[in-house]
This record gives sequence, structure tokens and C-alpha cells, in this order.
Amino acid sequence: MTWPQITLGWWFACFLLIRIFSDLSAPAAEPLPANPPALNEKELFSYKPKGRGAATGQVFLSSPSGKAVTQAGVPVYLIPRIPYTRDWFNRYVRVAACPSHSIASFPDNSAVPVSSVDCLRDVLSQLLTDKRLVPYLRTTRANPTGHFWFTKLPAGRYYIVSLLEGGPGAHQDASQGGIAWATLELDTGEKATNLVVTDCKSGLC
Repeated sequence: MTWPQITLGWWFACFLLIRIFSDLSAPAAEPLPANPPALNEKELFSYKPKGRGAATGQVFLSSPSGKAVTQAGVPVYLIPRIPYTRDWFNRYVRVAACPSHSIASFPDNSAVPVSSVDCLRDVLSQLLTDKRLVPYLRTTRANPTGHFWFTKLPAGRYYIVSLLEGGPGAHQDASQGGIAWATLELDTGEKATNLVVTDCKSGLC
């Protein structure tokens, strides 16, 4: 064996050792519980009164061409972050549970294509129609540039979530739809500004 071959072998062995130790030291992803946690309304009581806080920002999606895609009038939801909503968020939003295209099967063995936007609408509806949670949710709408405002907020931890359904245009940017999100931790009387609520493809999350 020649000296260059020996040197290359040592480098390769060192590389393997570094990879093994880095994999062992990396924190393992926390597995989701098999059953969602029960909703404890006591954890929500502090989110119902009017507060002195505020939150402003912009909601948009990142298009394949790198442009920010906004949608005028799109609802923007402020959701208290408690174990019940955190489980929903981790299952369906953070992991992008809806593929670009999926198939819905029916008892008669027929199959109908389901768009990712339809899937995301159903995912969001699961939470927004929970009558126990509704009194603690806040909703506003984005203007044509995607900017939104929340006022009179109590202190707490929140998810900001918005579903942009895309437009009828043939251009890929105009027709794009998806879910945008951000997390917010608000102190008493704090005014949070310039919040970025997006689909995280832009690396801004």
C-alpha cells in the first residue's frame, strides 16, 4: 500500500468516526403521542380577556420563483399555544401533513384527486370548529400586501396561522396555495411588530 493510499484511509476513518459521534450526540426527535392530549379549558382562561398587547406583521407564501405571494382578505388566526393546540400543530402544520396531491377513496371504490389546499382547509377546520376553543381564538384579515394587525391581546404564547388558497391565474406564482405560520410569545403590554408569517420555504421560520 502506498503512502497516499494510507493517508486517504486515515482521512476516511476519521470522517466515519466524526459522523458516528455527531449522530450519537444529536438530539432525537421527540415522538408524537399516540393519542392527542385532552383539552384543558383552564389553560385557556388567561387568553379570553382583552389585554394591552398588539401584534403586526405580514403573511405570505414563498413562490418557486422566490417572490412573496400574498392574498388580500385572507383570514389570519391567533391560536393560544397550549398542549392541545401544540399537538395539532406538530401533527398537521409543522410536518406538512398534506402532500401536493392526494386521493380520496370512497366506499364504491371510486377515487377523487384532493388538492393540498383542500387538505389544509380540512386540517385547519378541525381546530377552528372546536366549540370549546372558539371563544379563545382571534381572527383578523390581511390587506392586499399581506399585512395584518391584532390589538388588545393578553400576554401569552400563540400560533399565528393563515391558509392562502391561491388565485385562478395560470401563472405558477399566482395559483400557489398553502399554509403560513409563525409562533409568538407576548409579554404584558408588548407590541410585537414586523412578524413574518410564511410557509418556511424561505428559511425565515
